[in-house]
Amino acid sequence: MSRFITLLISGCALTLVAIMPAQAQNAKDQREARIIDTARQSALLAGGARFCRIDSETIDEFIGLTDARIAVLARDDYEKIMGKLEFKNMLTAHSAKMPEGGCEPLIARFNTMMRNPNQR
Repeated sequence: MSRFITLLISGCALTLVAIMPAQAQNAKDQREARIIDTARQSALLAGGARFCRIDSETIDEFIGLTDARIAVLARDDYEKIMGKLEFKNMLTAHSAKMPEGGCEPLIARFNTMMRNPNQR
């Protein structure tokens, strides 16, 4: 009986050891996905703002807020760099085309975000 209990406890410990790295990887993947999503959504807004010719100083302020948000979400330099690169690439792309729905709704959304940056 004690051998059975020892085997059972050992099996549970091995299961926990196997599950813990998978859970840590899942949390890392979720965090990275959130950083990428933040970068893309912010770049969509900032790029559209550039296309619609919103004041460049206001856009620069928005970009600074986005960089800070990515830095807060990132756990290490890799995640921070990954987020900033995604933001810059998407910003460039979205600056070259008319925002979906046109400039008027984008400008309204951009101004709302600048008044309440925590709504992102």
